[in-house]
Amino acid sequence: MRAPIAALLALTVAAVLGASSASAAEGEWRSEQPVAAGIGVPAPLGEVGDITCRSGEPNRCLLITAGTGDQSMPSGIYAFDGIGWYLYSSVCGGHKGRIAWAGPDEFWTVSDYATKQEGFTEAENRGELQRRTLCHFKDGEVVSSYAERFGSAETYAQMNAAACATPADCWFAGERLPGTAANAGAFHLRWDGASLTALPSFTQSQPEIADLGGSVVDLAFHQGRLVESASQAPFLREIVPGDPEVFHPLSAPATSGGAFELSSDGDHLWAVNGGGTAMLLGLSGFETVALEHGPGFTVGALAAEPSGDAAWVGGAGPGSTALLARIQANGTVGTPTSLPAASDEIGPKGAARAITCPTQGQCWMVTGKGWLFHFGGPVPQNTDPALHALITFRPPDNSTPSITVVGVPEDNSGEEKEAGPPAEEVLEEKLPHRRKPRALVVGVHQSILHDTILQLSFTLRAKAHVRLLAKRHGAVVAKTARLTLSKGRHMLRLKLDPDRWPTALDLQAHAVARRQG
Repeated sequence: MRAPIAALLALTVAAVLGASSASAAEGEWRSEQPVAAGIGVPAPLGEVGDITCRSGEPNRCLLITAGTGDQSMPSGIYAFDGIGWYLYSSVCGGHKGRIAWAGPDEFWTVSDYATKQEGFTEAENRGELQRRTLCHFKDGEVVSSYAERFGSAETYAQMNAAACATPADCWFAGERLPGTAANAGAFHLRWDGASLTALPSFTQSQPEIADLGGSVVDLAFHQGRLVESASQAPFLREIVPGDPEVFHPLSAPATSGGAFELSSDGDHLWAVNGGGTAMLLGLSGFETVALEHGPGFTVGALAAEPSGDAAWVGGAGPGSTALLARIQANGTVGTPTSLPAASDEIGPKGAARAITCPTQGQCWMVTGKGWLFHFGGPVPQNTDPALHALITFRPPDNSTPSITVVGVPEDNSGEEKEAGPPAEEVLEEKLPHRRKPRALVVGVHQSILHDTILQLSFTLRAKAHVRLLAKRHGAVVAKTARLTLSKGRHMLRLKLDPDRWPTALDLQAHAVARRQG
């Protein structure tokens, strides 16, 4: 059990979640909700923005959520390994976030800001500041965080979509650029394996890139092509990075209308809009699928079923229930399924928010109230270590306040208590009658971020050498580098190990001697 630290805030470690006892049988949709630790019953995951499984791997799935506002289901990324859903990352969650796979152990998220942006109200931090940052996950850690300070000239617009073809080709897009930008059009970011580039640019005029109007609703890579849907006509477009114009309208029936959800199974690219118009991408553009009848509800979610010439669509049913239907390329529409089913013995859980189908006969759906439903039978457990490392650290980015920030410390688990007092302490012992100077460090405040990141803010009354150590029963278990900081307000961050939780903190600060003459 962790020993408490004097003056540190109490915290609760985010719980790892087990699978519910219910398991979806093959050929039917059933509730399969994780059980929250400390509660012992299935609980909602909060506002889930996206759910996705890596193609062909029904035991490698992720979802992103803003959480429930408490520690029972915290904000972050949750994973499914074939056995159950559990908290995978306590950082990089967000409202209406997005996930894009770039490799087996590599993916990107569209997330909320890591820290509250200075000068904005709590309501603004909950609303306008959402979906404006990116996290790059690789091999069980967040390797990079990308964001610009809110209100700056290059603040990312809110992003609605993300897609990757390879680790070196990812795209993110969303709302339109602000009127202060050098160009007009929808916001796009491209990752080329080394850096992110905004298209069109915030600052450099690019008149060759035409503004096709509207904002971006969805993105999908399909057989080497990158397609996007927009909020206004032309609703379907192709992105061609090597072309100076970049964005091109795609041929589609004039009667299609409305923004589309996109989903590719590798063989087919589906586009379905809220009115139930379904289309497939062909050599000459999109062609309408002549459905025998509509799905019977307003479509708000879509997932192509691999190797099945079909797709699942989801929407809202009566009384805050979810409706799902399977549509086929030949126009056949299955009987809508209402969820929860009577056999689930639970109340309504909201409309279908997102669907993913990694293989034929294996799908997941999440509702607007954060409730999971599974289609298909059991799958083997995925034991990949990178899928089972609880991630708690997000690197600083350009949105981090302009203060001193120290990243992950070196591993000092075996370091003994430091020998010998600093030279300054020896000097004070030799001058016992010297008047005690006023405190060098004042205004100390500490908090815990994401369960394991200690954040310590303080004010220096003079320029000083500063170092923060975390100790467990006298042994140093983590420390920052020794820094020289100027007079004023500063902040340090230190990653703590839950298995070597410190029993004391030691903020060492020694004034820099003034030069004579």
